[in-house]
Amino acid sequence: MKLTGIFLYPDLGEFKSSAALSFRNQTRFVCHYVQQFLAARKIETDGFNRMCVVGRRVASGASVRNSSNVLVVEVPFDIAEYEQTLEDDLPEYFIGLLAAGFTKGSRDAQLPLELFQEAITSFRQAGYKNNWVHTRRMFRSAGISCELLCELDRSAFHLILEVQRGGEQIFSQEILRTLPDEVAYVHRFKDVVLEGHTLLVRDKFGKSLFALNLQERNSSPNSGV
Repeated sequence: MKLTGIFLYPDLGEFKSSAALSFRNQTRFVCHYVQQFLAARKIETDGFNRMCVVGRRVASGASVRNSSNVLVVEVPFDIAEYEQTLEDDLPEYFIGLLAAGFTKGSRDAQLPLELFQEAITSFRQAGYKNNWVHTRRMFRSAGISCELLCELDRSAFHLILEVQRGGEQIFSQEILRTLPDEVAYVHRFKDVVLEGHTLLVRDKFGKSLFALNLQERNSSPNSGV
């Protein structure tokens, strides 16, 4: 099986505070980065396609593969420590928990520890930022090129449309913001198409998310949210 999903969150049956509820979303930016880094390398596992690192007051000794092909690894978690961690220190705090999960999980399952470390090094070098290009399109008939850019941070997912004409940026704007959870955003956009003089960003169902009238744009850059 291919490893396609990595998650980090506290046991919500044990931790019932609002901080615990928001923890999972806050960790998606680092988990998604590692997840995509490993997925690009087509990592094979021994019987699971997702890995959940679950924080508990007292963690069990062994990892478990459940009937949904998920490897569940418990790690010690102190909710007070999390709540007292400064915002600038949270990326390394999350990395520490994730690393503990990978190290422990590797005792019971086939996990790519060296590649995990490479992913974390890459994430640090990127300044703890998880940005990627979803798609690039060129429309020669209109003389433009465009990109859909994705940014995932602790608080939100951002989708940005950038359009260039003749080497100059004529449009740059955030067109979608959601919770930092794939369930909230993956279906909301798919491609960019040109219909007449209108640039359309469409979702996975073919519906329009955003429309840009190119006749109203000039060569002057226009940015904003």
